[in-house]
Amino acid sequence: MAEPRKKSDIYILLGISLVLSALLLINSLGIISFRMGELKDAKNYAMTLLELNKDLANQLDVPSNNTRVNFAYENLHNGISTASTTDQISNLILSEMGVFEDTIREEANYYMTNWLEWVIAQDPNLDKLENSTEIVIHFLADNAISLEGGDFFAPETPEKIRSHFASKRVGMQSIIIAVEVQEGLVTVNAIEPLSELYPVQHLQNQYKFLEQEYNNLRALTGYSELTGPGLVISLLDAEDELLLSENNIIHDVDVQEVVHCLFASGATGISVGGRRLVVDSSIRCVGGPILVNYDPIPVKPLIIKAVGDAETMEKSLQTLFQYYREARNLRIEVSPESEIRLPGQSVR
Repeated sequence: MAEPRKKSDIYILLGISLVLSALLLINSLGIISFRMGELKDAKNYAMTLLELNKDLANQLDVPSNNTRVNFAYENLHNGISTASTTDQISNLILSEMGVFEDTIREEANYYMTNWLEWVIAQDPNLDKLENSTEIVIHFLADNAISLEGGDFFAPETPEKIRSHFASKRVGMQSIIIAVEVQEGLVTVNAIEPLSELYPVQHLQNQYKFLEQEYNNLRALTGYSELTGPGLVISLLDAEDELLLSENNIIHDVDVQEVVHCLFASGATGISVGGRRLVVDSSIRCVGGPILVNYDPIPVKPLIIKAVGDAETMEKSLQTLFQYYREARNLRIEVSPESEIRLPGQSVR
């Protein structure tokens, strides 16, 4: 089984897929031509996409010796390597890369349904079943899995299914497994995709999946609320009797250093003075106040909240905070919290 992917990698794959879809639409409408600059850069870009798709195959448990996937991979690899113009690279990306991903997902579905049939066929309660039934397995956002039917399952069967797919980016889909009982003989087979049998329900599930993904992306990019464990950091100037120079007060650069350390140690979201940080946030002094997202923030104390692994983030800040305390007499408090709530930054 492939090693679990980091969440950031999952979102990178999702983002690339969305970009490719947008490019295909734009290209089909003839609005713009796809340009990527020099041939070498274009080839590197195409090879990166190719390897990300190959990595997707690994994550979806497609065997490394799968003939269809390997044939499609080699054709694309050779096409990219021998291309002599950026237009040829562009055409390969727009016409063949999506086909390659579709091939991967088709093969992944084949192995997935075979595995599901095998697991259900191993259920110890299967022999006690008297009537034919169907189990619908829904793969939703955040790798969530829900089952309809299967009341006869032993407890370990649903748990085995969930644990097997917990770290995989299966994508939104539903699979129906038919369990047929005829004259005491029980057979287990996957049947037509839900999208063909129940198109309305399939579209409803797709909408739910996309809505969840949209909300997740908004939370991770800072435009909607994010909750989770993390750190609350309080920064204060030195005590009055130790305020000897500018070195003994909190400056914008100090806040920037703390924020950089937090992001570098895996923080998934940060707020400074109650203001959520997003991709275009600024932290700077204008005269006296410190401004975050162009708004002044409270500085007595200045509160920084970060969602992420509290132990890792705190460890990354130790050297910096030791310098603040010993060389500048700044007052610092760090508190790990089991749940921190970060606000969303409104879109300007």
